Amino acid sequence: MIFEKQDYQQECINNIITLLDGFDFKCHDALNLKDCLSQFHTACEIPVKNLSGKLNVDVLMETGTGKTFTYLNLIFALHKAYKQNKFIIFVPRKAILESVKQNIRLTKDYFYLEFKRHLKTYTYEGDKSQSNIINHYIKNQDELSVLLLTNSAIDKGEKNILNKNSENLFNAKSIFENIADLKPISIIDEPHLLKGEAFGKYFGKIGTLYFRFGATFAQEKEHALSNVAFCLDSISAFRNYLVKQIRIHSVMQDSQSPFLINADSKSAKIAFYKAGILKQITLSKGEDLGKIGTSFNGVSLVKITKDKAYLSDGATLEKASYKLTQDEISTLLEKAIDLHFEKEAFLFDQDIKALSLFFIPKIEDFRQIDNKGTPFIKTEFERLYKLKRASILARENLSPSYKEYLKRDFDESGNLRVHQGYFSGDSIALNKGKKESNKESIEANDIKMILSEKEKLLSFQTPLRFIFSVWALQEGWDNPNIFTLIKLANSTSETSRHQQVGRGLRIALNQEGKRVTHGFLKGNDSAFYEINHLDMLVSGEEVGFMEGLQKEIEASSFIGGGRALDRENLAKLWLNERKINQFCDALETLNAVEFDETNNAYKIIASICETMQNNEERIKSLLSDEEYRAVLSAFKMAENPANKCDQIINANQPPEKVKIRQNLAKEFKELWQTINAQSQLSYQNIQKTKLIESIAKAFNESHVMCEAIIFESKKYDPETNRIITEQSSTLKIKNYANALQKEINALLLDFAKDERLPLKFTLELYNALNKEHFTNSPKKAFKLLKGIIKDKLHENLLSCVSYGFCQNAFSNTAFDKTDPLYFEDGSPKNEIEKHKLGKYKSVQTPSQNYLYETIIYDSKIEEEVSEEGVQKVENKSIEVFAKLPKFKIPTPYKNYEPDFAYLIKDEKGTKIFFVCETKGYEKESDIPPDEKRKIEYAKKFFETLSQNLKNAKKEIRVVFATRINKQDLLSALKSALKETP
Repeated sequence: MIFEKQDYQQECINNIITLLDGFDFKCHDALNLKDCLSQFHTACEIPVKNLSGKLNVDVLMETGTGKTFTYLNLIFALHKAYKQNKFIIFVPRKAILESVKQNIRLTKDYFYLEFKRHLKTYTYEGDKSQSNIINHYIKNQDELSVLLLTNSAIDKGEKNILNKNSENLFNAKSIFENIADLKPISIIDEPHLLKGEAFGKYFGKIGTLYFRFGATFAQEKEHALSNVAFCLDSISAFRNYLVKQIRIHSVMQDSQSPFLINADSKSAKIAFYKAGILKQITLSKGEDLGKIGTSFNGVSLVKITKDKAYLSDGATLEKASYKLTQDEISTLLEKAIDLHFEKEAFLFDQDIKALSLFFIPKIEDFRQIDNKGTPFIKTEFERLYKLKRASILARENLSPSYKEYLKRDFDESGNLRVHQGYFSGDSIALNKGKKESNKESIEANDIKMILSEKEKLLSFQTPLRFIFSVWALQEGWDNPNIFTLIKLANSTSETSRHQQVGRGLRIALNQEGKRVTHGFLKGNDSAFYEINHLDMLVSGEEVGFMEGLQKEIEASSFIGGGRALDRENLAKLWLNERKINQFCDALETLNAVEFDETNNAYKIIASICETMQNNEERIKSLLSDEEYRAVLSAFKMAENPANKCDQIINANQPPEKVKIRQNLAKEFKELWQTINAQSQLSYQNIQKTKLIESIAKAFNESHVMCEAIIFESKKYDPETNRIITEQSSTLKIKNYANALQKEINALLLDFAKDERLPLKFTLELYNALNKEHFTNSPKKAFKLLKGIIKDKLHENLLSCVSYGFCQNAFSNTAFDKTDPLYFEDGSPKNEIEKHKLGKYKSVQTPSQNYLYETIIYDSKIEEEVSEEGVQKVENKSIEVFAKLPKFKIPTPYKNYEPDFAYLIKDEKGTKIFFVCETKGYEKESDIPPDEKRKIEYAKKFFETLSQNLKNAKKEIRVVFATRINKQDLLSALKSALKETP
């Protein structure tokens, strides 16, 4: 398996190391930690800034983003930065403990290469493990080691061996008390499952710093998310292409009747299916049910109770239950096998093995117990799988290698080997080592593979790819190559929908063990989600699964992202109920939201951020300045993300599409193909000496303040929830000269590694720098150096960057199969998916020469541009213009995405392709520095493109400009023509 350094994981580690600068690891004082957190939150943008007054530091990380890897990395980072040696990892379940052990084993070599240290691991497993814990973990205090414990190891009082004395310790304390004396740092995995009173009582005896890592945190105030160091919630993870897209399939029976969702004394919300699509309607007593279907014409609602709705024809509608008949299970199994095979051949060609996970009602449905009964689900799966496999193998166009792969489905004895179950207690049975029959031995090997041999399970050499479980595979177990998840049983009330899909959210791995990331696929959204999507299959009996999942994801996230205005997110920003109501009413009046009666929520129909900015005075009359800034900041983060795709898709419904005007598409084709010509970003003639000189000059002219040891006397004021400094005085000025003499080489090596700079360049640069800055404060000096390098690299790279186009870039007439506007043969598509153009649909009519029949936009200025009726610009005519669907220009700073393109012809018929970025900034100085840099690279891209067209004897000129705020089209075009030769 290949492990790669992920920026977001490194950001989490860096945040923690930074906030603990100033924490006293000898005392482990909660007030000291609170002070560190206050300073950190002042300097760092964290969406949740509430402080608990406890010794916890919380990390919110979405399932599938490498939470375990991150906290193992943290152990090494804390050892390196603060010389901490002893750690404990607490987990709530045996399966999670096994998963952690597997992660430690898999990452062992990676972390050794990174830190040149091994992490010694001890696991509490009853009597047999206590001597190891005592003689090594406790007595060898210089050893970097971690103790893995489940909560049951300590929360049973005197029944736990760790809570008893041991003659090997030569003192009157228990083993656990001796562990606590080491002042170990604890990591709690899945904290929402470790909030019991008994665990809290014994865990509290450790009394040291602890980290809580979770995708889910409890809602109760005592256990809620607090003291946050890093926050990667579900919506943020999806928008950054770190997890799979979720597609929900609801399988309905042909005769599925309407059923009750909820009711009160006056009205009932009823669900029904129309053409296989779930619909909901709220009816009052006495209303006719004809809207559901013609068979209900004349039938009215006569009586409503909490669980039933009585109709005038004597029928009763009840709440649906998730107890499936054998026919319904068979239908779901058949659909699941179809879905699996639909994607398996495609993924096989991408060198990716596809797995499917089934949640079933009981063990007896898959495994024969005491030779009694027939396991229906296993038997039915085998029947359906063999039928489908036979039809697949009969296909003439099947690739030989995939056909060979399917031939491994049976062993030498003719047993089907593609499926296996893992159930609660299997991990214990594996360790008993009893003598087994051949069948039991095969089963045990498969179970071991499911639980702890991930890399073997992902191999094409292993035929197993359908896994069955009774909810035993929950937190702590997931697999990157789960592509289909099937729910054949009701989950427990403790298992949320979010936790269910979490088993398959991780990004896929190929046969080399490499993650198939968005970057690996060159930033192609279509290619990324064609591979990285999870199909979740549920029965039509489970009403509102998709809506419930959406609400859970939004409730656990700290930026908005849904189509509805989430009141809970506003409450998290400390708005009270009255202010929330007033704010929602104001947004409705300003046409930013509209109330959806069916779902009892405000549907977002326009940019809330823009609405607030354009009506600042009105909104500020409802909110304080601080509240206004907090709400505006939250919506800025939420709106207009680079990733325009929906996180959750209803697979039963076709995606919303926008019609493409065919006559204009033919005109637009050459423009679209030209600007999409494949280019390669390269660097030429980088003058290293000049670069080092410019960095050194800026660094040496800067000032780095000395660090001082300051004595401060502080107290906590519970009334204001603030820490008050009573006294402050400087005790000593720090001097790092001696320490630097020993450590500078290691520090420079780390700096080069972290900033991805060549070590030789870093050493040469250091030789040109003022060493006094590092003596004053190595931390401040390296931070200053990092910023200067970024600025000076841009200045130097701009003159060295070039864009190369391949020889046939402008003669090739074929289109990529994932192109959003044209088929491979170049003929225009009839429609484009709405999400590829933007978030909101306008009621305004687009200009006659606009490519699409409907205006889709992300900002008000985009809407206004799309309806501009400009046909002529001086002596030039605008033939067609369009908002660009996901057009990207590579730059050294991520990709740049202009949003509009115009095909313009002059009097002689010469074509001008005008590409422009429409910005809502008031003036150019408002554009952030990183955005300005990308614009400069875009200008260079289009200059090179235009020159290449000229060299290819094409009578086409390509120009680029940014339109700031409401700059008119004519002046933007004039400016672009003047700047571009």
